[in-house]
Amino acid sequence: MTRQQRLILLVAMVSQGVAVGLTVGIVPVFLEPLEAAFEAPRTSISFGQILIMLSLTASSLVTGPALDKGHARGVMLSGVGLLLVAMVLAAMSTNLVMLALAALLAGAAVPPCGPITAASLVTRNFDEDRGRALGFSSMGPPLGSGLFAGLAGWLLGRFSWDQVFLIFGVIAVVVLLPLIWSIVPARYATAANAEEGDVNMREVVRSPVFLWAGGLFALAAGIVTGWTVHVAAFVAGTGISETSASMVLAVQFWMGVPGALIYGMMADRFSLTKLFVGMLVVCAGILGLFATSPGTWVVAGLCVVFGFASSGMIPLYMVLLGQRLGADAIGRSVGLSNLLMLPVMAGSVLFAASAFESSGSYAGALVVFAVGVLASIGCLLGSNREAARRAAQQPGTEVVGA
Repeated sequence: MTRQQRLILLVAMVSQGVAVGLTVGIVPVFLEPLEAAFEAPRTSISFGQILIMLSLTASSLVTGPALDKGHARGVMLSGVGLLLVAMVLAAMSTNLVMLALAALLAGAAVPPCGPITAASLVTRNFDEDRGRALGFSSMGPPLGSGLFAGLAGWLLGRFSWDQVFLIFGVIAVVVLLPLIWSIVPARYATAANAEEGDVNMREVVRSPVFLWAGGLFALAAGIVTGWTVHVAAFVAGTGISETSASMVLAVQFWMGVPGALIYGMMADRFSLTKLFVGMLVVCAGILGLFATSPGTWVVAGLCVVFGFASSGMIPLYMVLLGQRLGADAIGRSVGLSNLLMLPVMAGSVLFAASAFESSGSYAGALVVFAVGVLASIGCLLGSNREAARRAAQQPGTEVVGA
């Protein structure tokens, strides 16, 4: 690995950590402080996560073509600018409309500095050991989410919520601007066929194998992501301080680092179906145990296990898509998977908030979530069945990932 490759890997990891950590990572910690500050119901505040994901999805449609044209540095600098404006606007918010606009801007900042751009940087700079490089860069989001969730809880115990947003804006600029400007080239050479692939997109949408696999991702990842918005508030409800609750959330995020690496290594050696089923059963079981309202330390321990177990979703799903649809369709299929996941995630966020507001407990929502995660196993089996049917129609092929 050359010095330039190591520096690119550093930028890819750090930029993802900051972008994801300062958006998705801190939302659960700010849930209760913003409720109190704006005297708003939990449903309204938790809707910020949905706005972030909506603008993130829209922003990725613009970021992708710009990266394909080689404008890596410009794309990343625009993301830093959006993130700074989002943090300043959040700090200045006097009503929920301003706060919602800040959430939209924050979500739009994620693709330019997040996983899409990191994947582009690694792909352009690593012809060999690309998989390992992508694995290392992918440690950025869980590390950043855990770091900023814990830091947010600590800062909120010493500063007002608006001051914390300003501090985060300064951190984003001070950390990212020098790295991007000094390491990322102004422009990369572009491929001649960067705009090809419209037909393949339609083929992916029409593929039963993908639709079943997408259903698996939508249910499992959508529910897990939606529930995570409420984790800090749920843990705090067991009787510990908000700062301690944010640290529990941080550890849950951090468990995604070893979890993703271990799941990735196991995917090369064991049946994907068995790994998926084991992961989903564990996640569903923990959600069900949460519904029984166990004690503080039991909840904290379960959060740690949940963070490790659920971290297998992304690496296992990427391997599944690669095996079922081929390497050339992964980018498009991941984008479509996110679109399928978005309504489930949004519904989970709002359903949990509504359940809490109506009963003062998350128990009812957690039972539904556990059932939903188990139901995603049916989608996995459906994808296996369709893959076997396709293999039977194409002699000489075999079903992989079963």
